[in-house]
Amino acid sequence: MKELTLLVLFLCMVSAAAGDIFTIVCEADGNTPFDGRDIMVGTRLTIIVNSDAGGYWSGALTIEDANLSYGALTARDYNESTLDWEGSHFEAAGTGAQVATLEEMGLYGYQLLGHSSAVAGDWFIIDYNAIEIGDCNVGFYDHDISWFDPIYYLPFSHVRTRDFNNDTRVDFADFAVFGLYWQVGDCNDPNWCEGTDLDTSSNVDANDLALFIDYWLERTQ
Repeated sequence: MKELTLLVLFLCMVSAAAGDIFTIVCEADGNTPFDGRDIMVGTRLTIIVNSDAGGYWSGALTIEDANLSYGALTARDYNESTLDWEGSHFEAAGTGAQVATLEEMGLYGYQLLGHSSAVAGDWFIIDYNAIEIGDCNVGFYDHDISWFDPIYYLPFSHVRTRDFNNDTRVDFADFAVFGLYWQVGDCNDPNWCEGTDLDTSSNVDANDLALFIDYWLERTQ
């Protein structure tokens, strides 16, 4: 069952919508494809909306109210005079493309509007941020298909961070923090020995070491 869930999650990372509109999930650099694995709290990903064709289009990326404590969507470079998140649409989306904040009916995210002058290519980019341990679904709307229901969800699962010193990279500095608590017992909520008790068993042991190493040299930003 777990293998099937992981397969579905991976397939959803690059999904095609009707009308040749795609969402592509990448690492924070916007170039490296995201492999669908569990991500650490504090991790930022990018969701790119791409089209194989040009022309007018409207849609949205949203998070439902029940998921807001787990993940957040963030657009780029807001212009107060135009009420447009200018940094979140590319030239290919057309001269009149816009990204607008969406907060209604228990949905939070961004409306995406491609202009009639749009051409094939990357149209929009929205950042996704993992806030808390748990699962979060991002809904993708294509208004040519439906205004009221997402055509699919992008599912993300968050785990405890291994970046103990919050410098955006899991490396020897974090291993040094881990070493300070090696074989320490009596770790408790909410600190769990500065987060080093990754399996929250109250002891920092080999199980936690394995969980730490699994994210060795990964970046959150």
